Amino acid sequence: MLRNVKIIPVIMSGGAGSRLWPASRKAMPKQLLSLVTEDTMVQETAERLSGDLFHPPVFICNSDHAAPIREQMAAKGIKPGGIIVEPMGRNTAPCAVVAAIHAKVSDPEALILLAPADHHVTKPDAFRRAVAAAMTAAKNGYLVTFGIAPDTPHTGYGYIEQGDNISPGAYEVTAFKEKPNQETAQSYLDQGGYFWNAGIFLFSPEALLAEMEQFHPDVVEQATLAYQNAELGSNQINLDAEHFAACPSESIDYAVMEPTEKAAVVPADIGWNDIGSFASLHALKKSENGNAIKGDVIAYNTQDSLIETDGPLVTTVGLESIAVIVKDGSILVAKLDDAQDVKKIVETLKAGKRDDKL
Repeated sequence: MLRNVKIIPVIMSGGAGSRLWPASRKAMPKQLLSLVTEDTMVQETAERLSGDLFHPPVFICNSDHAAPIREQMAAKGIKPGGIIVEPMGRNTAPCAVVAAIHAKVSDPEALILLAPADHHVTKPDAFRRAVAAAMTAAKNGYLVTFGIAPDTPHTGYGYIEQGDNISPGAYEVTAFKEKPNQETAQSYLDQGGYFWNAGIFLFSPEALLAEMEQFHPDVVEQATLAYQNAELGSNQINLDAEHFAACPSESIDYAVMEPTEKAAVVPADIGWNDIGSFASLHALKKSENGNAIKGDVIAYNTQDSLIETDGPLVTTVGLESIAVIVKDGSILVAKLDDAQDVKKIVETLKAGKRDDKL
Protein backbone atom coordinates (compact mmCIF):
# COMPACT_ATOMS: atom_id res chain seq x y z
CA MET A 1 0.00 0.00 0.00
CA LEU A 2 1.27 3.47 -0.82
CA ARG A 3 1.96 5.59 2.23
CA ASN A 4 -0.42 8.50 2.92
CA VAL A 5 -2.56 7.70 -0.14
CA LYS A 6 -6.21 6.96 0.56
CA ILE A 7 -9.05 5.82 -1.63
CA ILE A 8 -12.40 7.51 -2.16
CA PRO A 9 -14.98 4.77 -2.72
CA VAL A 10 -17.58 5.97 -5.21
CA ILE A 11 -20.56 3.63 -5.13
CA MET A 12 -22.75 3.70 -8.23
CA SER A 13 -26.36 3.02 -7.28
CA GLY A 14 -28.22 3.68 -10.51
CA GLY A 15 -29.17 0.20 -11.75
CA ALA A 16 -32.79 -0.89 -12.11
CA GLY A 17 -32.26 -4.62 -11.59
CA SER A 18 -34.85 -5.46 -14.24
CA ARG A 19 -33.78 -9.13 -14.42
CA LEU A 20 -34.91 -9.48 -10.80
CA TRP A 21 -38.47 -8.22 -11.29
CA PRO A 22 -40.84 -8.35 -9.39
CA ALA A 23 -38.50 -8.42 -6.37
CA SER A 24 -36.60 -5.43 -7.77
CA ARG A 25 -38.73 -2.39 -8.65
CA LYS A 26 -38.04 1.14 -9.82
CA ALA A 27 -38.67 2.62 -6.37
CA MET A 28 -36.74 -0.14 -4.59
CA PRO A 29 -34.20 -1.74 -6.95
CA LYS A 30 -31.98 -4.68 -6.06
CA GLN A 31 -29.19 -2.62 -4.50
CA LEU A 32 -31.62 -1.44 -1.81
CA LEU A 33 -32.87 -4.97 -1.05
CA SER A 34 -31.66 -7.70 1.32
CA LEU A 35 -31.17 -10.44 -1.26
CA VAL A 36 -28.47 -12.70 0.17
CA THR A 37 -27.78 -11.58 3.75
CA GLU A 38 -29.70 -9.53 6.30
CA ASP A 39 -27.97 -6.42 4.92
CA THR A 40 -28.99 -4.75 1.70
CA MET A 41 -26.65 -4.86 -1.28
CA VAL A 42 -25.63 -1.22 -0.87
CA GLN A 43 -24.99 -1.75 2.85
CA GLU A 44 -22.78 -4.75 2.03
CA THR A 45 -20.88 -2.66 -0.52
CA ALA A 46 -20.33 0.30 1.83
CA GLU A 47 -19.08 -1.95 4.64
CA ARG A 48 -16.74 -3.74 2.23
CA LEU A 49 -15.24 -0.36 1.26
CA SER A 50 -14.45 0.73 4.79
CA GLY A 51 -11.36 0.75 6.95
CA ASP A 52 -8.07 2.64 7.17
CA LEU A 53 -7.55 2.45 3.40
CA PHE A 54 -10.70 4.39 2.58
CA HIS A 55 -12.33 7.76 2.94
CA PRO A 56 -16.08 7.68 3.71
CA PRO A 57 -18.06 6.40 0.70
CA VAL A 58 -19.57 8.74 -1.89
CA PHE A 59 -22.78 7.61 -3.59
CA ILE A 60 -24.01 8.42 -7.08
CA CYS A 61 -27.73 7.75 -7.43
CA ASN A 62 -31.01 9.22 -8.62
CA SER A 63 -33.17 11.53 -6.52
CA ASP A 64 -35.62 8.79 -5.47
CA HIS A 65 -32.88 6.70 -3.89
CA ALA A 66 -30.94 9.37 -1.99
CA ALA A 67 -33.17 9.18 1.10
CA PRO A 68 -33.24 5.34 1.28
CA ILE A 69 -29.45 5.26 0.95
CA ARG A 70 -29.08 7.77 3.81
CA GLU A 71 -31.44 5.70 5.97
CA GLN A 72 -29.67 2.44 5.19
CA MET A 73 -26.25 3.94 5.87
CA ALA A 74 -27.48 5.43 9.17
CA ALA A 75 -28.71 1.98 10.19
CA LYS A 76 -25.12 0.71 9.83
CA GLY A 77 -23.50 3.75 11.45
CA ILE A 78 -21.93 4.87 8.15
CA LYS A 79 -21.81 8.59 7.36
CA PRO A 80 -21.55 9.15 3.59
CA GLY A 81 -18.76 11.33 2.29
CA GLY A 82 -21.39 12.79 -0.04
CA ILE A 83 -24.35 11.90 -2.22
CA ILE A 84 -24.26 12.98 -5.86
CA VAL A 85 -27.69 12.95 -7.49
CA GLU A 86 -28.06 12.32 -11.20
CA PRO A 87 -31.10 14.00 -12.80
CA MET A 88 -31.27 11.09 -15.27
CA GLY A 89 -29.29 7.96 -16.07
CA ARG A 90 -26.30 8.38 -18.37
CA ASN A 91 -24.41 5.11 -17.83
CA THR A 92 -21.03 4.77 -16.10
CA ALA A 93 -18.64 6.97 -18.11
CA PRO A 94 -20.23 10.26 -16.96
CA CYS A 95 -20.31 8.74 -13.44
CA ALA A 96 -16.56 8.17 -13.60
CA VAL A 97 -15.88 11.74 -14.79
CA VAL A 98 -18.08 13.23 -12.05
CA ALA A 99 -16.32 11.03 -9.49
CA ALA A 100 -12.92 12.26 -10.71
CA ILE A 101 -13.96 15.90 -10.54
CA HIS A 102 -15.42 15.43 -7.07
CA ALA A 103 -12.25 13.68 -5.85
CA LYS A 104 -10.05 16.54 -7.07
CA VAL A 105 -12.08 18.84 -4.83
CA SER A 106 -12.24 16.46 -1.85
CA ASP A 107 -8.70 15.04 -1.77
CA PRO A 108 -6.50 15.69 -4.83
CA GLU A 109 -4.02 12.98 -3.75
CA ALA A 110 -6.64 10.25 -3.39
CA LEU A 111 -7.40 7.41 -5.76
CA ILE A 112 -10.96 6.56 -6.75
CA LEU A 113 -12.53 3.14 -6.45
CA LEU A 114 -15.59 3.10 -8.69
CA ALA A 115 -17.87 0.21 -7.70
CA PRO A 116 -21.45 -0.87 -8.40
CA ALA A 117 -23.74 -1.00 -5.37
CA ASP A 118 -25.28 -4.35 -6.26
CA HIS A 119 -22.44 -6.90 -6.20
CA HIS A 120 -22.11 -9.66 -3.59
CA VAL A 121 -18.61 -10.50 -2.36
CA THR A 122 -18.07 -13.38 0.06
CA LYS A 123 -14.40 -12.55 0.74
CA PRO A 124 -14.29 -8.84 1.67
CA ASP A 125 -10.79 -9.09 3.18
CA ALA A 126 -9.47 -10.61 -0.05
CA PHE A 127 -11.18 -7.80 -1.95
CA ARG A 128 -9.46 -5.15 0.15
CA ARG A 129 -6.12 -6.90 -0.41
CA ALA A 130 -6.74 -6.85 -4.16
CA VAL A 131 -7.52 -3.12 -3.99
CA ALA A 132 -4.32 -2.47 -2.04
CA ALA A 133 -2.37 -4.46 -4.65
CA ALA A 134 -3.85 -2.30 -7.41
CA MET A 135 -2.80 1.02 -5.87
CA THR A 136 0.74 1.17 -7.29
CA ALA A 137 -0.50 0.65 -10.87
CA ALA A 138 -3.27 3.23 -10.36
CA LYS A 139 -0.85 5.78 -8.92
CA ASN A 140 1.39 5.18 -11.95
CA GLY A 141 -1.40 6.29 -14.27
CA TYR A 142 -3.09 3.00 -15.10
CA LEU A 143 -6.85 2.53 -15.08
CA VAL A 144 -7.18 -0.70 -13.13
CA THR A 145 -10.04 -3.15 -13.34
CA PHE A 146 -10.47 -6.32 -11.29
CA GLY A 147 -10.63 -9.69 -12.99
CA ILE A 148 -12.58 -12.65 -11.63
CA ALA A 149 -11.18 -16.09 -12.48
CA PRO A 150 -14.00 -17.87 -14.35
CA ASP A 151 -15.20 -21.19 -12.94
CA THR A 152 -17.71 -21.82 -15.75
CA PRO A 153 -17.79 -20.87 -19.46
CA HIS A 154 -20.23 -18.04 -18.74
CA THR A 155 -21.58 -16.28 -21.82
CA GLY A 156 -23.16 -13.37 -19.95
CA TYR A 157 -19.93 -11.58 -18.99
CA GLY A 158 -17.24 -9.76 -20.90
CA TYR A 159 -13.73 -11.17 -20.53
CA ILE A 160 -10.30 -9.61 -19.98
CA GLU A 161 -7.12 -11.08 -21.43
CA GLN A 162 -4.15 -10.70 -19.08
CA GLY A 163 -0.84 -9.35 -20.41
CA ASP A 164 2.56 -8.53 -18.94
CA ASN A 165 3.17 -7.84 -15.25
CA ILE A 166 3.50 -4.12 -14.47
CA SER A 167 3.60 -4.10 -10.65
CA PRO A 168 3.08 -6.69 -7.90
CA GLY A 169 -0.31 -8.29 -8.56
CA ALA A 170 -1.17 -6.06 -11.56
CA TYR A 171 -0.93 -6.79 -15.29
CA GLU A 172 -1.45 -4.95 -18.54
CA VAL A 173 -4.69 -5.74 -20.33
CA THR A 174 -4.00 -7.35 -23.69
CA ALA A 175 -7.62 -7.17 -24.83
CA PHE A 176 -11.20 -6.83 -23.70
CA LYS A 177 -13.44 -9.51 -25.16
CA GLU A 178 -17.16 -9.12 -25.80
CA LYS A 179 -19.60 -11.60 -24.28
CA PRO A 180 -18.60 -14.85 -26.04
CA ASN A 181 -20.55 -17.85 -27.28
CA GLN A 182 -20.27 -21.11 -25.34
CA GLU A 183 -17.42 -22.52 -27.43
CA THR A 184 -15.33 -19.36 -27.16
CA ALA A 185 -15.98 -19.06 -23.42
CA GLN A 186 -14.81 -22.65 -22.94
CA SER A 187 -11.64 -21.89 -24.90
CA TYR A 188 -10.90 -18.99 -22.53
CA LEU A 189 -11.16 -21.35 -19.56
CA ASP A 190 -8.98 -23.95 -21.24
CA GLN A 191 -6.24 -21.44 -22.17
CA GLY A 192 -6.17 -19.59 -18.84
CA GLY A 193 -5.19 -15.95 -18.47
CA TYR A 194 -8.75 -14.77 -19.08
CA PHE A 195 -10.95 -13.17 -16.44
CA TRP A 196 -14.52 -11.99 -16.09
CA ASN A 197 -14.76 -8.21 -16.07
CA ALA A 198 -16.15 -7.33 -12.62
CA GLY A 199 -16.90 -3.71 -13.56
CA ILE A 200 -14.96 -2.35 -10.57
CA PHE A 201 -12.24 0.25 -11.29
CA LEU A 202 -9.39 1.97 -9.46
CA PHE A 203 -7.73 5.08 -10.91
CA SER A 204 -6.36 8.51 -10.15
CA PRO A 205 -8.61 11.45 -11.09
CA GLU A 206 -5.91 12.87 -13.38
CA ALA A 207 -5.45 9.60 -15.29
CA LEU A 208 -9.16 9.04 -15.84
CA LEU A 209 -9.78 12.61 -16.97
CA ALA A 210 -6.76 12.60 -19.32
CA GLU A 211 -7.88 9.39 -21.03
CA MET A 212 -11.51 10.48 -21.22
CA GLU A 213 -10.42 13.82 -22.66
CA GLN A 214 -8.62 11.90 -25.39
CA PHE A 215 -11.46 9.55 -26.31
CA HIS A 216 -14.64 11.34 -25.19
CA PRO A 217 -14.05 15.07 -24.60
CA ASP A 218 -17.79 15.66 -24.94
CA VAL A 219 -18.47 13.58 -21.82
CA VAL A 220 -15.77 15.45 -19.88
CA GLU A 221 -17.10 18.85 -20.96
CA GLN A 222 -20.75 18.24 -20.11
CA ALA A 223 -20.13 16.26 -16.91
CA THR A 224 -17.79 19.00 -15.70
CA LEU A 225 -20.41 21.66 -16.37
CA ALA A 226 -23.07 19.53 -14.67
CA TYR A 227 -20.87 19.36 -11.56
CA GLN A 228 -19.82 23.02 -11.62
CA ASN A 229 -23.45 24.17 -11.97
CA ALA A 230 -24.83 21.70 -9.44
CA GLU A 231 -27.28 22.64 -6.73
CA LEU A 232 -25.66 22.07 -3.35
CA GLY A 233 -27.62 20.73 -0.39
CA SER A 234 -26.76 19.19 2.96
CA ASN A 235 -23.92 16.82 2.01
CA GLN A 236 -25.68 16.38 -1.34
CA ILE A 237 -24.78 17.53 -4.85
CA ASN A 238 -27.63 17.71 -7.36
CA LEU A 239 -26.04 17.72 -10.81
CA ASP A 240 -27.28 20.29 -13.28
CA ALA A 241 -29.96 18.63 -15.42
CA GLU A 242 -29.35 20.50 -18.67
CA HIS A 243 -25.64 19.74 -18.87
CA PHE A 244 -25.93 16.19 -17.56
CA ALA A 245 -28.63 15.44 -20.13
CA ALA A 246 -26.16 16.57 -22.81
CA CYS A 247 -23.68 13.85 -21.74
CA PRO A 248 -23.58 10.95 -24.19
CA SER A 249 -24.77 7.79 -22.47
CA GLU A 250 -21.61 5.67 -22.52
CA SER A 251 -20.21 2.93 -20.31
CA ILE A 252 -16.73 3.36 -18.89
CA ASP A 253 -15.75 0.09 -20.62
CA TYR A 254 -16.60 1.29 -24.14
CA ALA A 255 -15.69 4.93 -23.58
CA VAL A 256 -12.20 4.50 -22.17
CA MET A 257 -11.17 1.05 -20.90
CA GLU A 258 -11.24 -0.63 -24.30
CA PRO A 259 -9.48 2.08 -26.37
CA THR A 260 -6.89 3.18 -23.77
CA GLU A 261 -3.36 1.83 -23.66
CA LYS A 262 -3.34 2.38 -19.89
CA ALA A 263 -5.72 -0.45 -18.90
CA ALA A 264 -4.54 -2.86 -16.21
CA VAL A 265 -6.11 -5.83 -14.46
CA VAL A 266 -5.66 -7.25 -10.97
CA PRO A 267 -6.85 -10.87 -10.72
CA ALA A 268 -9.07 -11.12 -7.64
CA ASP A 269 -10.37 -14.25 -5.93
CA ILE A 270 -13.03 -12.51 -3.87
CA GLY A 271 -16.14 -14.71 -4.09
CA TRP A 272 -17.75 -12.30 -6.53
CA ASN A 273 -21.31 -12.46 -7.88
CA ASP A 274 -23.20 -9.65 -9.59
CA ILE A 275 -26.58 -11.32 -8.91
CA GLY A 276 -27.62 -10.53 -12.44
CA SER A 277 -30.54 -12.97 -12.51
CA PHE A 278 -32.64 -15.28 -10.37
CA ALA A 279 -30.37 -18.12 -11.50
CA SER A 280 -27.35 -16.47 -9.87
CA LEU A 281 -29.40 -15.66 -6.75
CA HIS A 282 -30.49 -19.30 -6.56
CA ALA A 283 -26.87 -20.47 -6.88
CA LEU A 284 -25.92 -18.33 -3.87
CA LYS A 285 -28.84 -19.27 -1.62
CA LYS A 286 -29.67 -22.91 -2.41
CA SER A 287 -29.57 -25.46 0.39
CA GLU A 288 -28.47 -29.09 0.26
CA ASN A 289 -31.61 -30.20 -1.59
CA GLY A 290 -30.99 -27.53 -4.21
CA ASN A 291 -33.91 -25.31 -3.21
CA ALA A 292 -33.82 -21.73 -1.95
CA ILE A 293 -37.07 -20.89 -0.18
CA LYS A 294 -38.23 -17.74 1.59
CA GLY A 295 -41.67 -17.06 3.04
CA ASP A 296 -44.81 -19.22 3.30
CA VAL A 297 -43.93 -22.03 0.88
CA ILE A 298 -44.80 -25.72 0.60
CA ALA A 299 -42.60 -27.35 -2.02
CA TYR A 300 -43.46 -31.01 -2.63
CA ASN A 301 -41.26 -33.10 -4.90
CA THR A 302 -39.61 -29.87 -6.05
CA GLN A 303 -35.87 -29.64 -6.69
CA ASP A 304 -33.26 -27.04 -7.59
CA SER A 305 -35.72 -24.15 -7.42
CA LEU A 306 -35.95 -20.61 -6.05
CA ILE A 307 -39.29 -19.83 -4.40
CA GLU A 308 -39.91 -16.59 -2.51
CA THR A 309 -43.13 -14.95 -1.37
CA ASP A 310 -43.79 -11.80 0.62
CA GLY A 311 -47.17 -13.02 1.91
CA PRO A 312 -49.46 -15.42 0.04
CA LEU A 313 -48.88 -19.14 0.46
CA VAL A 314 -47.05 -20.63 -2.54
CA THR A 315 -47.24 -24.38 -3.18
CA THR A 316 -45.43 -26.38 -5.84
CA VAL A 317 -45.63 -30.04 -6.89
CA GLY A 318 -43.28 -31.98 -9.15
CA LEU A 319 -41.22 -29.05 -10.42
CA GLU A 320 -37.52 -28.65 -11.09
CA SER A 321 -35.22 -25.69 -11.85
CA ILE A 322 -37.87 -22.99 -11.61
CA ALA A 323 -38.18 -19.57 -10.01
CA VAL A 324 -41.43 -18.49 -8.37
CA ILE A 325 -41.35 -14.93 -7.03
CA VAL A 326 -44.35 -13.24 -5.37
CA LYS A 327 -43.82 -9.59 -4.49
CA ASP A 328 -46.23 -6.69 -3.97
CA GLY A 329 -49.10 -8.44 -5.72
CA SER A 330 -47.14 -9.55 -8.80
CA ILE A 331 -46.10 -13.11 -9.58
CA LEU A 332 -43.26 -14.41 -11.74
CA VAL A 333 -42.89 -18.05 -12.75
CA ALA A 334 -39.83 -18.83 -14.90
CA LYS A 335 -37.37 -21.56 -15.75
CA LEU A 336 -34.08 -20.76 -14.04
CA ASP A 337 -32.30 -21.48 -17.32
CA ASP A 338 -34.29 -18.63 -18.90
CA ALA A 339 -33.94 -16.22 -15.98
CA GLN A 340 -31.97 -13.66 -18.03
CA ASP A 341 -35.12 -13.05 -20.09
CA VAL A 342 -37.11 -11.66 -17.15
CA LYS A 343 -36.05 -8.23 -18.44
CA LYS A 344 -38.37 -8.89 -21.42
CA ILE A 345 -41.29 -8.84 -19.00
CA VAL A 346 -40.17 -5.43 -17.76
CA GLU A 347 -39.87 -4.17 -21.34
CA THR A 348 -43.42 -5.38 -22.03
CA LEU A 349 -44.73 -3.61 -18.92
CA LYS A 350 -42.97 -0.39 -19.97
CA ALA A 351 -44.40 -0.63 -23.48
CA GLY A 352 -47.88 -1.09 -22.01
CA LYS A 353 -47.31 1.92 -19.69
CA ARG A 354 -48.04 -0.27 -16.67
CA ASP A 355 -45.96 1.95 -14.41
CA ASP A 356 -47.77 0.71 -11.30
CA LYS A 357 -46.11 -2.68 -11.81
CA LEU A 358 -42.63 -1.25 -12.35
